[in-house]
Amino acid sequence: MRWEAVWMLTVALAAALAAGALARPAGQVFRARDFGALPDTEADAGPALRTALRAAIAAGPGAVLELEAGTYRLRGEEPRSFCLPVNEATGLTIRGAGMDATRLVVTDPTSGLISISRGSAVTVRDFSVDYDPLPFTQGTIRRVDVEGGSFDLEIQQGYPTPDAPNFTGADVPFGRWGMIMDRATRRIRAGTPDHYMTPRWEHVEGRVWRFFTEGEHYRRSLVHMREGDAYVHLARGHAGSALIAWRCDGVRIERVRIHASPALAVALVGNRGHAVVRGLEVRFPRTGDRLITTNADGVHCQQNRVGPVIENSFFEGMADDAINIYAPPNVLREIVSETEWLVTYYTQVLSGDRLQVIDPQTGAVRGEVRAESATREASLYRLRLEAPLPGAVAGADHRTADTLYNLSACGAGFRIRNNTMRGNRRYGVLLRAGDGLVEGNTFVDTTGGGVVITNEPDWPEGPIPWNITVRGNRFVRGGACLGYADSPRGGALQARALGLGGRLAEGAPLRGLVIERNTFEDVPGASIYLGGVRDATLRGNRIVARVDAPRARESGAIVLERSAGVLITGGRIDDPRPGTTAAIEVRQDVAPGPEGVRVERIGTRLRPSAPLIDDRRAR
Repeated sequence: MRWEAVWMLTVALAAALAAGALARPAGQVFRARDFGALPDTEADAGPALRTALRAAIAAGPGAVLELEAGTYRLRGEEPRSFCLPVNEATGLTIRGAGMDATRLVVTDPTSGLISISRGSAVTVRDFSVDYDPLPFTQGTIRRVDVEGGSFDLEIQQGYPTPDAPNFTGADVPFGRWGMIMDRATRRIRAGTPDHYMTPRWEHVEGRVWRFFTEGEHYRRSLVHMREGDAYVHLARGHAGSALIAWRCDGVRIERVRIHASPALAVALVGNRGHAVVRGLEVRFPRTGDRLITTNADGVHCQQNRVGPVIENSFFEGMADDAINIYAPPNVLREIVSETEWLVTYYTQVLSGDRLQVIDPQTGAVRGEVRAESATREASLYRLRLEAPLPGAVAGADHRTADTLYNLSACGAGFRIRNNTMRGNRRYGVLLRAGDGLVEGNTFVDTTGGGVVITNEPDWPEGPIPWNITVRGNRFVRGGACLGYADSPRGGALQARALGLGGRLAEGAPLRGLVIERNTFEDVPGASIYLGGVRDATLRGNRIVARVDAPRARESGAIVLERSAGVLITGGRIDDPRPGTTAAIEVRQDVAPGPEGVRVERIGTRLRPSAPLIDDRRAR
């Protein structure tokens, strides 16, 4: 076709599209002020905003709820509720005047801000979120009693005391814990555990409270606490996420800034279509001395049928992972027949879904089954299979029975691009899904690894991931807390398949990794760790470290364990530190010979006694 014809067809198509757009009625704009929701007052704007929201939802597709510049203070209709419930909306937009202009301040620290349930094509954008009072407190350690398992915390002026209802009503134990912080960096102090469980406390005097640890492990860990340490204590609430989208089809969260949340900043749960998170900021306010932002993850993705797109976002200071993608298991309770199983009801199962069946004891994948049908019966599913799977084991729980992870509802197909994660507790990106891309991100001083690709049968969460590309990312330091870089399996980028108790899985079931053109700088442990992995390509990665950069333990820059089919090609490793024992460390249980690992064209600058490959298979 000649270019003139292509041009004429393009013009005609554009005109047709424009005519169609003009023919559609414009969406109605509902202004919060018209319903009595006024910014910059002490009044509760919640009732008026909920009225405006109901009107916008009723107006149908294209409706916009518009909030002007200023600060709105609001709370839910009751404790532990959401201030703005968005139920079964289609084509709705909730927009402010910009992240720097419109502020939504939640005045109940047990509540979430916005809950979007069973909606379609819903967008929220252009505002910021904060809490007053905050859903956490902070202060200074004044006394430590290791033998007695307690410590005294003087609560800082301006922060809530732990006799407030959100603290005393928090779940035990996972809602009541805290962290030793470094005030200068606003990160967990290096060389300390990343949390202390403290299920009870008592008032001592003034603003001083005595916290009691739970269990021998936490009591002994008090040896790392010092008088004068900064400390944060959380009141983590499971219902109190700032934004949640549940069972929706097409949700967009754009240009939203979140300074605090009782739990997650953003939760995406059980959604059908693409969820897009773009330009999200989870960050400290410009002024003030807060030591954390949110009480849990930045973006928490569970049971989604299409992987989320998370891009051009910024995360700092969370008390958990920046991004977490996974599904919980359905536990095999009874084998009725070779094609009929009773399994627990947790992750939704639909006809045609693919389920990964894992032996939790060994971490081995028994195989995959496809659901012909799934019928809800009280707390169980009656699952009919398209074909039998020999050798499956039923039992009482996720430790004694096979676990089924829904590959059709785990967030597969995710795209995580051009984000920055820094200074949060635990991981930058935690992945238990497949067919995904992690590209162009920056990870700075995350407590644990920047990217962690794994299953967690003890928790339990999964499935075992597959076919993930990690490309063009930058990893800076990180892993400075106990149990991360100092671990034999610690790494800035970790891929590992596990059975119960943290044992590496049999059969190297984590497959299909491409790790290419990433840069690792001054990492205190291994830069890349692979365990229980098969068919992985490491291409063109660059590892650099100053000779005086801290090293948490001795290891190779790249560590392989119980893996096979690994190709390491191109790239360069410049790490002259004494603790870097080799460019590549190959442990005894890696498959023999080139079937285990092949190494091609790696440039190195190591200390003189460090070899290119420390191959322990022949020892």
